[in-house]
Amino acid sequence: MGCGQGEQRPRWVRENTFSELLWAAGERGSQLRSDEFILSGNYFMTKIIRISFCAIAIVLILAASCKRKGEKDFKPSKLAAGLFSGQSLQTAERKLDMMAGNFDIIVDRTPLPSDTRPPYRLLVISKKNMRVDGQTGELVLTFFNDRLMTSQLYPDDLAAARTAVEAGQSISLASGEGRIQPSTRVWIGKDETGRSYIGWIDKTLQAEQDAWVKQYGQ
Repeated sequence: MGCGQGEQRPRWVRENTFSELLWAAGERGSQLRSDEFILSGNYFMTKIIRISFCAIAIVLILAASCKRKGEKDFKPSKLAAGLFSGQSLQTAERKLDMMAGNFDIIVDRTPLPSDTRPPYRLLVISKKNMRVDGQTGELVLTFFNDRLMTSQLYPDDLAAARTAVEAGQSISLASGEGRIQPSTRVWIGKDETGRSYIGWIDKTLQAEQDAWVKQYGQ
């Protein structure tokens, strides 16, 4: 402890010059040790902060690397109307000559900012009077995390549309479904209202969605 203002040093210090020097040296040494302790503490905290920033940076780099690797390994597969899986909404609008936003939104699930789970966005849009392989009908597109995953055609004439799709995409739907390499399943089905449609889905993206739901829930 240093001498506070008005603090009296011992008499033996006041009466002895050498002792006074020793007293002052002791006071100075105590102050130096205190300063060294503070500097050491500051240095230690700085090290911790730097290590924390480095750890966060490494995690972010690894996450970005994994994402880039997944995107690089993904192979687009043909869906309906000349579209390919993995395409964005903007690309689909351009390919189909649709004006931006000129469609009906059936589902638009966007996570809350406070949601700490990995991204899960599901967008389902509908456009009537679209032509697919020369056949007219309602086209429904599903995007999972901003990547086209599914297309469904509700044709005005199902039999004619089936024949046109089989010829245009070189597949057979005799058993009710077919395959397009590398990962598209094509099938004929009915929705919950009983309407018939021809569907296309990328099985790779479907597996990603199923894995997310299994791990994190809806």
